[in-house]
Amino acid sequence: MIDSTRPETVSSPFSRRTLLKAAGVAAAGTTLAGAGGFTAAAAPGSSDRRVAVLGGGVAGLTAAHELAERGFAVTVYERKAFGGKAKSMYRPGTGTGGRRDLPGEHGHRGYFGFYRHLPDTLGRIPFPGNANGVLGNLVTLADVSLARTDLPDWVLTDPVHTPDQINLESIGQMLLGTLAHGVAIPPWEAAYVVDRILIYLSSCHERRYGQWEHVSWWDYIGAPARSVDYQRVFGGSAQIIQALKAQVASARTAGQGIESILYSGYLQLPGSSGPLNRVMGAPTNEAWIDPWVRHLESLGVEFRLPAEVVGLDLDGDRIGGARVRGPQGTESVTADWFVLAVPLERAVPLLTVPRIAERDPQFEKLKQLQTSWSNGIQFYLNTQPQMLRGHVAHIDSPWKLVSLPQGQIWRENFSRTWGSGREQECLSVVVSDWVQEPGVLYGKPASRCTPQEVANEVWEQMKRHTNKWGAQVLTDNMIESYFIDPAAQNLGSDQPYNDERYFLNTVGSWELRPTAHTAIPNLFLAADYVQTPKNIDFTSMEAANEAGRHAVNALLDTAGSRESHAALFDGYNPPELASLKAVDRGRYLAGQPHIMDVG
Repeated sequence: MIDSTRPETVSSPFSRRTLLKAAGVAAAGTTLAGAGGFTAAAAPGSSDRRVAVLGGGVAGLTAAHELAERGFAVTVYERKAFGGKAKSMYRPGTGTGGRRDLPGEHGHRGYFGFYRHLPDTLGRIPFPGNANGVLGNLVTLADVSLARTDLPDWVLTDPVHTPDQINLESIGQMLLGTLAHGVAIPPWEAAYVVDRILIYLSSCHERRYGQWEHVSWWDYIGAPARSVDYQRVFGGSAQIIQALKAQVASARTAGQGIESILYSGYLQLPGSSGPLNRVMGAPTNEAWIDPWVRHLESLGVEFRLPAEVVGLDLDGDRIGGARVRGPQGTESVTADWFVLAVPLERAVPLLTVPRIAERDPQFEKLKQLQTSWSNGIQFYLNTQPQMLRGHVAHIDSPWKLVSLPQGQIWRENFSRTWGSGREQECLSVVVSDWVQEPGVLYGKPASRCTPQEVANEVWEQMKRHTNKWGAQVLTDNMIESYFIDPAAQNLGSDQPYNDERYFLNTVGSWELRPTAHTAIPNLFLAADYVQTPKNIDFTSMEAANEAGRHAVNALLDTAGSRESHAALFDGYNPPELASLKAVDRGRYLAGQPHIMDVG
């Protein structure tokens, strides 16, 4: 199938030799780095500038990158694999005839136009043949489809429409026109949700954090009193697109996502880093993570793998050492500064032990934050399904599925590059609801299904969205094999377990989230549960990247460094709406509702 999202004449930076060499060099470097002890070795002349970064996901690698560029001696300790939830995972033994093993991912991922911090980092990672580094490995997808089981799909094209003037009236007309052509809901429901979006767009900063942060998105859009279609499209899409749960996510967080997509994608306003919807043109490790690790090594960063932080030890009012478990047992890591860059569920037991917790009241609040499951499954197909293009959000799927056919997007031919030669496509699917909604075949949530039942359920739920009105887009005989993210463990048992959970934004959670700068003078936090006030704060690679930058800037300030701060970028704030927000600020401070909020 010809990929309509890119011209066939574009030359690819991904040569087979380049990627094989890249993977080999990265693996060799990691193995050598992990062979020694756990002391964070300093570069010559920098013995008083040692930083231990505890966690090698996007936030940790971002912090390491920014610090290394400023002359700090950095060692990164990671328990599983560099890249965290952004990493690729390969199925050992599946590559034959000189082909590489079949690639798997935590799930599909997008590099959206409203991301500001992450693209800046990608552009600073060298990649052979790319003038703009890893950023040049992104491929633009023209469409996003919102698929229904018994209704026509709603295909969103980037951009939908760019008004001549940016004001609430023009935005409202654009939204109403778009909904009228794409969503099967009554016009009065469409008008209501558009009004709610316009209220959010013109709400001042204080109202967003003081009022909308404490109202669920479900209640904000009046979902309980409206149709099932309305609930699925405008409630369920928050979970499908942002990994939020509409019933518990704050209206501020969900509204922030809609605002960012609207400004970046459909209005094409200034401040975007590029087209709305982009993906990597190869498996994530090959296109980004491995080149990143190699670049950091060239800057002097050292890596330890596997190395799991299991404790922090105080020496007076400072962290004197971190206990790290590796191949030779548990040893103490010493450094001048520590950046804790592990996910929420692993940070809580480290920061809430009595001696640590009493140093900073932020730490006890971490216990009130929530996590969720959002893991992927890849189907390796012996044909490329016709009519499947780009991201497809399966709106009526109880498990909140989003699929992406990667083989037609990746720049190397799939069957000649990966697997046995029979696999023509890698259909990557994210399951955003693993623990609540029962499936359509077995009547069980995903986490209670066996791996085979999960695969059967996901396939069936997708078929019900694609095989409509006589079309046979997905058929059972297409499947060669499948791969479920191994972080989803003990599936089908009474005690399913997720080894890599997602931070879940909930009503009022902003006040519970810590800042990167802690009350312990040499400890800093970098992860997507940390407050990221500049751009977006829902769980994403962008939020993790911003958090890493905040940690670095706090460290620089504490160290009295003269080095420049890591760059921070504000989300776009249209000047055309500034006067409306000023009016709303006066009303909010006077205790009055938004002028358009009439119930």
